[in-house]
Amino acid sequence: MPVTIEELKPRSTVLEFEGPTASQVNAIRRTLLSDVPKLAIEDVEFHLGPIRDEASGKDYDSSTSMFDEAVALRLGLLPIPTDLGEFRRKSECSCGGTGCPHCQVMYSVDRKGPCTVYAKDVVPLGDATLAILEPDIPIVRLGARQALLAYATATVGSAREHAKWQVAHAVGMYPRPHVRIARKEGCSDACLKRTAASCPVNILEFAGGKLSVTDETKCIYCGACEKTCEHGSIRIEADPERHFLRFETDGSLSPREALRFTLKELKRRFEDLREAVQSIP
Repeated sequence: MPVTIEELKPRSTVLEFEGPTASQVNAIRRTLLSDVPKLAIEDVEFHLGPIRDEASGKDYDSSTSMFDEAVALRLGLLPIPTDLGEFRRKSECSCGGTGCPHCQVMYSVDRKGPCTVYAKDVVPLGDATLAILEPDIPIVRLGARQALLAYATATVGSAREHAKWQVAHAVGMYPRPHVRIARKEGCSDACLKRTAASCPVNILEFAGGKLSVTDETKCIYCGACEKTCEHGSIRIEADPERHFLRFETDGSLSPREALRFTLKELKRRFEDLREAVQSIP
């Protein structure tokens, strides 16, 4: 199955698959969306009662402008860099799920108002490389006498359990487009000019009495050109054996790492299915 990397960026990629059917590429898409694991904050323990600032001697209320549940939800959505070779689910860890450096990461938040608490204020206890990837994400605003003191625990999970563990976003697939141009009898230059101008992604050109396409892979299947040409000189077809897959990640894993895990996971599932079928008497 030939795969061409059309575009590869630190957090996004575009791939072209040649050979597999739409259902097979869709299996990759669905696994990317639901089953790639990552670290995300799962448990948050908030300090209750007054909080004293030892430096100034002031007392602060352990409260914010939001409910604790809303603050915990925002903490859970923060992207955390994840090394799948080092971290694993608690259910698969040698510690038996009690919690160890291989299945959980601890964070602390200690801020006093007035201020805005940002992701950079969520500090990992231990390994500094596990700091939140987007430090300027705002979490909550604290008033003059408010403070936030909390400890959070990040664990490994997947989006099948909760959306906060979703690694891949904007995952889409579509067949490779082919723009067929064959000038029909009675199709005037004016008609072809209008057809070229109707393309919203500007991939059609009319020059020297001829209509041509510059980059058919950028076609979005809108059909504007087909509707504009009254004589049917242009037709858009979908290649059933060549598909594009594009997706981006939140940064917790690179696109390469997310795709590698997806393909390994699909291979494991198909092998399990084959063994189950073979075991049927």
